[in-house]
Amino acid sequence: MADRQAAQERIGRETFDLVIIGGGFTGAGIANDAALRGLSVALLEKGDFASGASGHSSRLVHGGLRYLRHRQIRLVRESLRERYYLLRLAPHLVRRARFILPILEESRDSALLLRAGMIGYGLLAGRERIGGHRAFSKEELVRAEPQLRADGLRSGLSYFDAATDDARLTLAVVRSAQQHGARVLNYAEAVGFEKKGSRIAGVHYRDALTGREDTVRARVVVSAAGPWTDNVRRLAEATDAMRPTKGIHVVVRRDRLATNSVVIFGSRDRMLFAVPHGEHTYLGTTDTDFSCDPSSARANREDVAYVLEAANGLFDAELTEADVVGTWAGVRPLLREEGTPGGVSRDYAIMDGPPGLVAIAGGKLTTYRAMAERLVDHVVEREGSSFSRRAGPCRTRREPLFGGAIKDFDRYAKAAGSRLCHDRGLDEEVTKRLVDVYGTEHEAVLAGADAGDELLQPLAPGVAALAAEAAYAVEHEMALTLEDFMSRRSGLMLFGGGDDAAVSAARVMGNALAWDTEEIERQLASYRARVAEMFAFRSKSGVASADQETSTTAN
Repeated sequence: MADRQAAQERIGRETFDLVIIGGGFTGAGIANDAALRGLSVALLEKGDFASGASGHSSRLVHGGLRYLRHRQIRLVRESLRERYYLLRLAPHLVRRARFILPILEESRDSALLLRAGMIGYGLLAGRERIGGHRAFSKEELVRAEPQLRADGLRSGLSYFDAATDDARLTLAVVRSAQQHGARVLNYAEAVGFEKKGSRIAGVHYRDALTGREDTVRARVVVSAAGPWTDNVRRLAEATDAMRPTKGIHVVVRRDRLATNSVVIFGSRDRMLFAVPHGEHTYLGTTDTDFSCDPSSARANREDVAYVLEAANGLFDAELTEADVVGTWAGVRPLLREEGTPGGVSRDYAIMDGPPGLVAIAGGKLTTYRAMAERLVDHVVEREGSSFSRRAGPCRTRREPLFGGAIKDFDRYAKAAGSRLCHDRGLDEEVTKRLVDVYGTEHEAVLAGADAGDELLQPLAPGVAALAAEAAYAVEHEMALTLEDFMSRRSGLMLFGGGDDAAVSAARVMGNALAWDTEEIERQLASYRARVAEMFAFRSKSGVASADQETSTTAN
């Protein structure tokens, strides 16, 4: 907390070239890009980093095969290029994955048309392609994915895209920005603007943890608030521009549904994915209009039923609500547009005004870096003469993200894993997790812990995450609540961490943050309430959440 207070004091003293509102992947990307160009940057996030849409996505880095249907060629080309960059900028967090598209007897698209789409997809990737596609006969497809229902299956296609941990990737971008000089603050909510005449010249913010209010001064304010974009624009009396939609995912154990690749299923307008993730498989996503507070988005019974029904139609699994061991829901910051939710463009736009404020909205995880480059170019062109220094060129295409300075990840991971097993006595599953999650920072996680140290023990039996990770999250990753660690730093909340792991993590974090017994119990109670919300769809009301008034499941 002392470091946080020092950061607040520095933010209060300086006038920054850019003050960014929003600590998701877009805001973090802008902060990193601007800081690398030599500009002074401050970033404010109302909750935890990636606690909004950036931590509730499908966790895929992809070109968007379905966007070809809507002739969004530029978006697909840009996404494929950005996929190529991310695989090299963060090789520990973004990994190539095989995708399989089953073709059913009832499919409206012929195998020839779909294969033509695959060819086009590869041509758009050009030199940045990461693998070819191939056709599967029905028999080959069932051998590749044994839980596919053979009835109604015609053939299939496979191709390559990539998968990631969205919250960890966002955090890597935040830490990169911080490393390059940006001042970042989570739990700092923008509540108003400071003005000089008619021009916005700063942001009034409230510390969500202490209630303290302060102001950070800016030459330009950038809104990268995702689904909260209209809320920020209203503070400046600007018009609404968004059409938010909700997407949910459900998690089941691998012994109930196991896929060897990312399997695509669902309808023409709404592709769903079955994604293997360790001992689990997650399924999603939906696409429903959502007009309420994005923080209130939850998976309701209708959402879960839709996903399970679609999965049961393709897989021989007979999944029910009882099989769901986790859920998450996020709100996409889509630009206002007519049509069905699934047909709304995933492109982005930059909006100027009033003077001193620039907003960026829309887009998707895969294109965050390009969005940031374009936004900073735009701001420098229009406002650069007022900045404290001349902005340099964009460097984010070549500068590895935090923990990602690794040329050959597979070789690096093998060597690091062997060393950790030998020197630290850690088992293979633990060492693999450490390298996959932290990259070159994995040794820093273990720094100060000797053989046999309590910090080198798993948080709970059967859990690969170590107690040292909870301590590291506080000391180096700005985790301030138990949920910050369990959900976004470790993923244990979503993928089977269990209450025992939460209790252990609370104790470790409590030592680092000087929580007394009462605060530890309060953190545990708050975390357990959030876990309960993941399963509220099982209640009689099916989660009578505010979004039910405006939701229409895409199908």
